[in-house]
Amino acid sequence: MKNLLFAVVLGLSSAALAAEKTETIKVSGWKCEKCPGKTEAKVKAVNGVQSATADRSKGELLVKYDDSKAKRSDLEKAVADSGFSVNK
Repeated sequence: MKNLLFAVVLGLSSAALAAEKTETIKVSGWKCEKCPGKTEAKVKAVNGVQSATADRSKGELLVKYDDSKAKRSDLEKAVADSGFSVNK
């Protein structure tokens, strides 16, 4: 019984450490209407990403994700994999 209780407490504390995070990523290189969608798709494919919404006019990508599963560097790599650059 103690082991079960410990496992439940441990599981809850791990879940408490996970947090939804929102990042705005500046992207350069979007030239046509299809470019932002390509970047959105790559970022959405990253484990832990809940949503990715591109705004071509601002050159920004708004990403909501679980920071226990994905890191900013994962998001930046996905942007690069879509053929575009992250402005720092």
